[in-house]
Amino acid sequence: MAAKERLDQLLRLAAEARWPLLARELTDLILAWPQDYPAGMQAPVEALLEIALRQSGETTQAELALRLKGHPGLPLKLLNLLYLAAPAPMRREILMRNALEQDGLEEAPADADALLAAARSGKRDFAHALGESLAIPQGIAAAILGDATGEALAVLCRGAGIDRATFSAVALLCGAKDTPLAVFDSVPGHAAVRLVHFWRAQNTAQEGIRAAE
Repeated sequence: MAAKERLDQLLRLAAEARWPLLARELTDLILAWPQDYPAGMQAPVEALLEIALRQSGETTQAELALRLKGHPGLPLKLLNLLYLAAPAPMRREILMRNALEQDGLEEAPADADALLAAARSGKRDFAHALGESLAIPQGIAAAILGDATGEALAVLCRGAGIDRATFSAVALLCGAKDTPLAVFDSVPGHAAVRLVHFWRAQNTAQEGIRAAE
């Protein structure tokens, strides 16, 4: 199929909001890029994949993270989008990629006392409290709390300037069962800051969409 025809087909899937199918089709294309397709087409394809992955949900993200694992040249923005759905080795690679970025991003500290008070009140609505306290989407907050490795929660806490003691208390009160508390020390600080900025940007984007509706 010619490049223009293929792109038109993909754009039709986007117009029809067939997001999981579109995400799979785009992944197929990225993994087996035809030699006769222009290199300039890669950027719009990657941007379209980002949109499709956001709209597809965690199941599709997890499926495609496995397929994209180790693929060279994948933009870091796409990798960050896949972080919460990725297998543990891929998560580590994503953290290391973020740690190497020299961009001057700094912590945007959260209110650790308020977060700890919310955790002590019980698990029931803690995902909501976590999202509100750290300005991240509720879906991301729930996925972070459900991460059995505890790494995602450690990333969130380190990136928001929350110390190890508060992380440990939150993990014990509201995290996944048997969360290994030592994971906090294995998270690169700058990588955590970058991921928290990325998650907060998703919250801002969602608010913009709601305001436009």
